[in-house]
Amino acid sequence: MKTLSLLFFLLLGINSLSAQEIQSEKVFLGYKFTMNNKTLDFKGMQKLMIADTEATRLIKKARKNNTISTILGSVGGSFVGIPIGAAVANGDAPWVLAGVGAAFIGVAIPISIKANNQALQAAERINQVNSSQPNPLLPVTFKLTGNQQGLGLALSF
Repeated sequence: MKTLSLLFFLLLGINSLSAQEIQSEKVFLGYKFTMNNKTLDFKGMQKLMIADTEATRLIKKARKNNTISTILGSVGGSFVGIPIGAAVANGDAPWVLAGVGAAFIGVAIPISIKANNQALQAAERINQVNSSQPNPLLPVTFKLTGNQQGLGLALSF
């Protein structure tokens, strides 16, 4: 009986989770994703995308591009910061290094925008999949059955 009630609540939880929608809000150079008023990062979104292979592929690409963008932006920021710190300390700074850092940052920004757009596409895709009607060729019905041995839940499709 415990396994039956656990299975019932598990199916109920999966059904209510799949009906929820990921909201996206445009922010500076990207999007902010939320679900039930909680902010989602790309890793959290990937966990929600397992129902659809295309959405999973898109969010994996978005995570990879976001990682690359973060690394390039961090390196670029360091390269820009070193000459500024040297200029403040003694006045003689390697400004070529700052130019290289600016180039790294210039490359990181479009990659970050691309990652955010891929995440938006994945969110729209999974929202579309979750809101679409079930396949009419494959109707699913639940029945509560019972006999001398106890109660049961029958799933037929």
